[in-house]
This record gives sequence, C-alpha cells and structure tokens, in this order.
Amino acid sequence: MTHFKSLIFTITLVCGALLVAFVGNKTASGTVPQATPTLESSRLSQPPTVVAPNQADNGAQAYWGMCMSCHGDRGQGLTEEWRNAAFPPGIRDCWQSGCHGSDHPANSFELPASGIPALAGPGTLARFSNALELNKHIQTNMPFSRSGSISSKQSWALTAYILKLNNVQTAGLTYSETNSAALPVHDKLNLPESEIPGALILAGVLGLSIFGLVYQYRREPSGSILKPVRPNFFQHLHPARIPALQARLRYTLGAGGLAIFLTFILLVTGLLEMVYYIPTPQQAPISIQTITTLVPYGSLIRNLHFWSAQLLMIVVTIHLLRVVLTGAYSHSRRFNYLLGLGLFALILLLDFSGYMLRWDDGIKWALIVGSNLLKTIPWLGAGLYQFVVGGSSPGAATLTRFFFWHVFGLTLAALLLVGWHAFRVRRDGGLAAPPLQRPRDQVITRFDLVRREVLVMAVCGVLLLLFALFFSAPIGAPFSDTSRLAGDSRAPWFFLWIQVLLPLGDPFIIGVLMPVSVFVVLGLLPYVLPNTKSDELGRWFPAGNRIAQVIAVLIMLTIFILTILGALR
Repeated sequence: MTHFKSLIFTITLVCGALLVAFVGNKTASGTVPQATPTLESSRLSQPPTVVAPNQADNGAQAYWGMCMSCHGDRGQGLTEEWRNAAFPPGIRDCWQSGCHGSDHPANSFELPASGIPALAGPGTLARFSNALELNKHIQTNMPFSRSGSISSKQSWALTAYILKLNNVQTAGLTYSETNSAALPVHDKLNLPESEIPGALILAGVLGLSIFGLVYQYRREPSGSILKPVRPNFFQHLHPARIPALQARLRYTLGAGGLAIFLTFILLVTGLLEMVYYIPTPQQAPISIQTITTLVPYGSLIRNLHFWSAQLLMIVVTIHLLRVVLTGAYSHSRRFNYLLGLGLFALILLLDFSGYMLRWDDGIKWALIVGSNLLKTIPWLGAGLYQFVVGGSSPGAATLTRFFFWHVFGLTLAALLLVGWHAFRVRRDGGLAAPPLQRPRDQVITRFDLVRREVLVMAVCGVLLLLFALFFSAPIGAPFSDTSRLAGDSRAPWFFLWIQVLLPLGDPFIIGVLMPVSVFVVLGLLPYVLPNTKSDELGRWFPAGNRIAQVIAVLIMLTIFILTILGALR
C-alpha cells in the first residue's frame, strides 16, 4: 500500500510540473510560441572550384546555379526543412506566395501542387531506366521556369552530378549519348580495365613475328627452298612454282592476301559481337553501347570489326583496279574476274547492312533515303521495298531482316564466292604471267609466297590494331524517329558519291541505274574490249587493254572526287 501511494505521488508531481511549465510559457493571447527557423547561409554557398574539374564537378556548379533552390542542396526536394533553412520567412510558403502561386508575376512561374520531386534517395529515379533517359528529361523539361534552355554540355554535367548524389555514378567515365543508354541509373557499375596493355602486348607479339620473318628472309633468300617439302593446307592453296617478277609486292600490292586476312578478322570479331548484340530497335543501340563501354575489350573488338570492314572496301577496290591495270583478267581468267566483281558487290552490301545494325541517328540517310530509292524502280519497286523493309515503313522487321542478311545470307554467299574465287586463281595457274619457260632463279616456291603474305598480314595486323586502339568506331544516340531526316543525315562514306548526285536529277537514274551501270560496265570490260596479249601479261599498263584501263580509272576517279566532296560538305 505504501508503494502504491508513492507511485501516485510521483505521477501527480510530474504532471503538475508539466502543467506549470505549459501555463507559465503561455503568452497573453494564450498561444504557445515556436522557435523561429533561422537561415543557414552555409548551405547556400557555391561549391568550391576544382582544378581540372570532371563532368560531375561541372554539374555541381550548374546545379547550384539553376536547380538547388527547388531541388534542395542535397537533392532532397522542396521540403519544409530546406525552405526553412534557405528561404527568408516571407517567402517560405512557395505555393501560396505571390511569386510562385497561381497569381505569380509574368517573370515567374507556378509551382505544381504535387511539389518538387527529390533527386536523391531510394526510388527517386525510378521512372528512368538509364542515364540517357535522365539526360533527355533534364534537357527537355528543365529548368521549370524556361524549359529546354539548358545546353547539351550542361545537361550531361547535371546527369553526372545527379547520379553522383545517388552514389551510382560510373567513375572515370564522361557521360554522353554514345554510352549513356548502356548505363543504368539504379546500379553502380565499374568500367573494365584499360584495353591498352593487352592490345600493346598483342601488337608486340605481331612485331616479333615480323622481326622473325625478316630475319628468316635474310638467312634464306627467296627461291632457296626448292627441295620437295610437304606443303600444309594454306601453302597447298598456292601453285607449286610462282613467277618471281609477278610475285613482288610492287606488282600484287598484297591486296588478295590482305582481303582474305581482313575477312578472317571480320568473322572472328563479328562472332564475338553477336554474344552481346540484340537485334531489336530498342536494344540494338544499347547493346552496342554496352559492348563499347562495359564489356572487357569490347571497344577494341568493335573497333577492329568496323575498321577492318572499311579497310576491306579499300583493299578490294585496289585489287580490282590492279587486275584491270595489269590486264590480268584476260583469256581464261575472265570468269574469275566476274566472280571477284560479284564478291566486291557482296562486300558493299555487307558493309551497308552492318552499318544499319547500329540503329542510331547516324543511319538515317541510309535507312530512309536508301530504302525509298527502291520504290523508284519501275514495276518492282513497291514489292522490293516491302521485301527489304518488312512492311510499309521502317521498323522492327527492318532491323531483323538486315541482321539476317548480314549475319547469314550475305556472309554465306560471300564465303562461297571467296572460296570459289581462290580456287579459280589456283586453277588458272596463279598469278598472270607470260607463257614462257623461265630460268630456275626467276621462280619462287609456294613457301616463299606464303611467307611474304604472312609478313604483309602481320604488318597490317599491327597497324590495324593500333588504329583500332586509338580511333573509335562511330555510334550515336538510339534511333528516335524513322519518319524524317534531322541532324547529320549523311550516307555511309562508300555511298557519299550517290548522295552528292541525287539532288541533280531523277532518283531512279542516279540512285539505282547509275550504280548498277558502273558494275555492268566494269563486268563487260574483258568481254567487249580488247584483252591484254599473252606476252604482255605480268606487268603494269600493258598496251593491249589500254581502253579498259582508261575507263576503269575514270570511273574510280570520278567516284573518289565525288566522295571527297560529299565528305567535305
């Protein structure tokens, strides 16, 4: 009973003390005064200047100048705590005050009733899936007072800073339209290790191979290996004896062997890219950005694939010109010349279809103008357009079809022609040369020729590897509108000459008939015009096919000049 009385006394004492404190602190009007929030000027200070600032540092400065007043100093949004800390007493109620309410002045704006969203914290970026979407929202809708006035550089800097506020910024990366589609805003990613050491090691290995081949040449001059030796598969593809004069690089230019080498690189790198590539309009550009940005050695593989394809176009053009300018297509070699010309057309289509698989803003001309040229073909145009595009307009079916033709259809046809073309070279006796019995010292063996070809391939491999290491293959923002051309609507470089001529006349004549006519004229050269005489074979500019040489040079020179004009324009 005594303990119970003590407990009652204690409770009464505490309640009385609280009542006295409450009554004693009442004002004359009977209200309880609250502590007046004080401004915290330190939270309004400009971020310190950083020497050699990165993208997020620049974003911090832009955020302070344009975004902080509404979104808070820590990205918390226009909370009551932030308004009390940053705004003077008279303007803390932003929605009801004259400056941002429904009665806002002409130079102000009305704040949405739903409030200003936070930019940092769990779930704040839930409506965005990647950094590109976040950047587009910033550039299109911010700042609230004058939407769309932020420059591209500022919007990317703000993107990096907002991701830094959420602790998901990818360190060491500059965000741009060429990589941001592959970078999620909900997870922190680490970039793969630098590709430079591994690429330089591979280049060094190839360099040692070159040194070894040169050293072997010095010890064993060409033509010294004449004793019977069992050839391997690659050596057996060459004739047993090759004329020494016609086997020199100054005559062959190494173009045939280089074309085979580049084709092999394209096959290997293309297979590696297929592991990550997704052939849908939504995922294709994202998957390419993923390969380039996040996959170890992915950028190097893609660059090797792209630059090998461009170099292959140049090499086969040189090879074609060399055959014409040396008259090497004469007599029994005319059919193989046609095979090579067909292979050249397939390489053009492969390069074009691979170009389309990027599905970014850079392919607009090729997709829209190139496909619409098919409609200009009399009688067949509409059906051919629908067959290529997969519908009445470019879309998901278009990308699927280009993927099929690039990976399977055109590739299988090209490999078939490569094998057939190489077989015919072997069947026709190898390099074109006069049908004379040459002394033994003017003949080299297949072993010597293969050794020269490997040397040229190794040198090309080193140069291509270094070029791919420091020059990136192009990639743009994901394709957003297939109905119109905008921005840099340029054709791929090998069709720039057509783009230059298109405004000058009928699209069918210039865009379809003229390119087809070029192949027809080149294909008829050995059948319509005089061929090189037998004793003239094996040297440059024989008199027998001089007219064909002039026609081929004029065609290639015209295309080259128009291509340069298109690139400069």
